[in-house]
Amino acid sequence: MRKKFLIPFLAVILVMAMTASAFASGITEKQGKLNDVHKNITDSKKNLNQVRDQQNSVQNQLKQVDQSLQEKQKELSAVENQLNQTQSELSAKKQELAVTENNLANTRKNLDKLQTELNQAIKKAEEQEQLNADRMRAMYMNSNSSYLELLFESKGLNDLMDRVDMITKMFSYDQGVFDELTQYRDEVKKKKEACEDQKANIEQCKRGIESQKAALEQKEREIQNTKAQIAKQKQDIEATQNEKQRLITQLDAEKAKISEDLDAMEAESKNLEKEIRRLVLARQQQQQQQRQASRGSVNRGSQNAPSDFYGGSKNSKRMFSWPLPGHYRVTSEYGPRTHPTTGEKEKLHKGMDIAASIGTPARAAADGTVIMAGWGDSYGNRVVIDHGGGFTTLYAHGSSIKVSVGQRVKEGDT
Repeated sequence: MRKKFLIPFLAVILVMAMTASAFASGITEKQGKLNDVHKNITDSKKNLNQVRDQQNSVQNQLKQVDQSLQEKQKELSAVENQLNQTQSELSAKKQELAVTENNLANTRKNLDKLQTELNQAIKKAEEQEQLNADRMRAMYMNSNSSYLELLFESKGLNDLMDRVDMITKMFSYDQGVFDELTQYRDEVKKKKEACEDQKANIEQCKRGIESQKAALEQKEREIQNTKAQIAKQKQDIEATQNEKQRLITQLDAEKAKISEDLDAMEAESKNLEKEIRRLVLARQQQQQQQRQASRGSVNRGSQNAPSDFYGGSKNSKRMFSWPLPGHYRVTSEYGPRTHPTTGEKEKLHKGMDIAASIGTPARAAADGTVIMAGWGDSYGNRVVIDHGGGFTTLYAHGSSIKVSVGQRVKEGDT
């Protein structure tokens, strides 16, 4: 009778052991996937931070580029104002030069006219002077005959007086004509000299205006060159600005893609954690069923199984040892707090932070099985131990991990 009972009992135990092994394999597989997902999340967050840093750097560069562009625009505006003023002055000088050249042309015409008049007056004066000289010479040569004969041929006193008066008037007329020609020549000469002085003044004024015009034209060329240089610099800065804006747009798209991937990976992580919890719970239930089956077999066989098979009554509280002996300073208690990195208020802190130096070993708070061992999203290197009865402990922010999933640990093990 006992053999008949033992065979089915061993079969149940064997099935349960196989099921437990399947659960452990499933948990290990899921944990491996979860570790991979957490690693990908960590890498993606690093990439996201790098993209954000790069974007901030580009934003700062773009601000500097914008500032440089504004400065160049101010320089260009100042140069354009200077150029407009110079061009206005140059236009005025050109008009002044045109008026001066017109005055000079008119003066030259007047000078040519006066020169012609002077030449004619000089010629007439010379002709009259020659005529007077010829007459005087003829009178001198013929004075003993001609004029005396003319006087002696007078037919009376009245005729003599008339002849003397005629000769006197002839001399007076010739001298008057000569004097008028001489005076006219002198007046034309004075006008010519005044016109030449005016011409010299106008030419001097013209040379001054031309010099000012040449200086303004040189200044205009220099300003045009400066304007072209600043415009080229502005064009280069605008090209840099466009490139920075294009890069920012590209980084925005990259950041959005990484954020989208992160959301998907975090959702996958939550699903894997949920699945792991489900498998752990199923394994715990299966183990509990196995122990109940074992206890039932013992009760039927001997009826002497102790009542504290599980280490105490169902109402007793499980006790855990301190995981960091010698280190008792708690830097952050369990409960609501302000998140140290995000600044979020009343954020639930689901653990207890204990201060210790890097490399201090964390010890298992109780006996159990390692169900998670690897990198966690916000925990860094972390280990989760299942102690049975629905109790698990999590050890986070470790510098290294020395256990693996499925490994049995004792209280105080590191």
